[in-house]
Amino acid sequence: MADEIACDFLILGAGPAGCTAAIYAARAGLRTIMLSPIELSGMMTRAPFIANFPGQPEPRPGRELLQLLRDQAVKAGAEHRVESAIGVDLSARIASTDAPITVFTSTEVYEAGAILIATGAMARASKATGEEEYVGRGVCYCAACDGPLFAGRDVMVIGDDEQAVEEALMLSGIVHSVRLVTSAREVAGDPSLREAILSRENIAVETGLRLTQVVGGETDSGACATGAVFHDASGATVSFDAAGVFLYLHGSAPATEFLYGALPADEKGYLITDELGATPVAGVFVAGDVRAKQVRQAIVAAGEGCVAALAAERFLRRRPAVRLDRG
Repeated sequence: MADEIACDFLILGAGPAGCTAAIYAARAGLRTIMLSPIELSGMMTRAPFIANFPGQPEPRPGRELLQLLRDQAVKAGAEHRVESAIGVDLSARIASTDAPITVFTSTEVYEAGAILIATGAMARASKATGEEEYVGRGVCYCAACDGPLFAGRDVMVIGDDEQAVEEALMLSGIVHSVRLVTSAREVAGDPSLREAILSRENIAVETGLRLTQVVGGETDSGACATGAVFHDASGATVSFDAAGVFLYLHGSAPATEFLYGALPADEKGYLITDELGATPVAGVFVAGDVRAKQVRQAIVAAGEGCVAALAAERFLRRRPAVRLDRG
């Protein structure tokens, strides 16, 4: 693994909260890095049109609006990397406020003076039948991590968003064949992405199917996943075989699995903070839909990202009060 990547402010998530925080932090002169699983991800990307975001006289597709926010953050000086956090080590920071916070992805290790958790609320509250049983034995969540294990074999990708499509494209260059299964009526993503997936000879696309169960059995390698069962719109059962089942499914639960309970949360798993988005661990902030609160809207998430960035800047520079930024 490469040497640690050091930065002042590391933002986990690049939705309206993460992008707004990145704008403020970068403008304040902090080395700021945003991480997200794909270029544009999160609840905003699923909105066909957004008509209640300030500065938008005409309704605009959510993806388009998020692209503008992301571009503004990058133009302000923030870095955006397509990676997902899989673990956070707070032990050194808890022992000393001068120690860095360590964040792990599948390929890198980051060390930051402050972090913002803005991972949203699209995690699944429960797993599919059979999923837990075969995790690590055919059930996978990362094409880059596990794709090479299935070289020359047939795999399945299940998911409704652009991430699933991009992962299917990546896998198609590694494995023998890919079956992309979505519950949507058509493949997600912009036209160029859909064209790319449909033009790959070793990718088959199945639409309108909802996952009901991951199935498995005894193989030469022991008990492993061997495929999945679905229901179509009429309720009929459809099943496919595959050596690997890559899942990219989303729900409406807070995305906090990578924290392994390290921060206080309410009974539903949303992270608890003070007014400034601060947690009990110094330099760890929370903003957006992953935060415990009453109202979840894009504009609320953006405002919380601003507040958290200003609070993080105060913490990093040991200011007695939050800096005003009116421009």
